[in-house]
Amino acid sequence: MGQRTLVVVPRPDGKFDCRYAHWGVTADPLAQSRPLGRAWSPAAVLGELDAGYDRLLRCGAVPRWYCVCWLDPTLSDPGDVALARTDDPDGLRARWTAAKSRAVDAVADGLAPAAARAGLLLGLARQADALYRSDDASFLRDDR
Repeated sequence: MGQRTLVVVPRPDGKFDCRYAHWGVTADPLAQSRPLGRAWSPAAVLGELDAGYDRLLRCGAVPRWYCVCWLDPTLSDPGDVALARTDDPDGLRARWTAAKSRAVDAVADGLAPAAARAGLLLGLARQADALYRSDDASFLRDDR
């Protein structure tokens, strides 16, 4: 299974070049990804994100890793995601996958989906360095 990564490269004009890597990226994200588009607005970057992505790498003065976390415990809304900034994307992804699996099972056993989602969000907020809603493009700014 792939490790779908959206690679976002800021441009001097305030827009972003976006790239896609199916198997994730390591030391050279530009060489390990293929172009998706140039000069995207922040809204276009947000519009690209859904539960099909595992990670987002914002290249720039300070590269930042984000895990794309699917919050919907009913598995019906792929757009219900949050971005969790972390210096340990592998560790956070593993913990998130386990927590999400437990939440899906709890909903199947009768827990209200809203309660399961709230629990997922609270746990994620405790583990991430920062957390961003899917409509919050502030993570795209360079925060040196």
